[in-house]
Amino acid sequence: MTGNTLTVKGERKEEESKKGKGYFYSERRYGSFHRSVELPAEVDSDKVAANYKDGVLELVLPKSEKSKPKQIKVDVK
Repeated sequence: MTGNTLTVKGERKEEESKKGKGYFYSERRYGSFHRSVELPAEVDSDKVAANYKDGVLELVLPKSEKSKPKQIKVDVK
């Protein structure tokens, strides 16, 4: 987290091999990546959490107290 920008960086490595009668096939793919997303509200960066399981990245980004809406009491006369 940098300000209101979330940056995710990673690297992928895949290797595939097949053997058959009279041939051997091998392919390797690799590379790094990064994605940056500007968030619409301020986030409490001390409470940010991430979990990666079964190929799914889950991010928990709680709003900061100053970005939450305030409730104002209106007197009706």
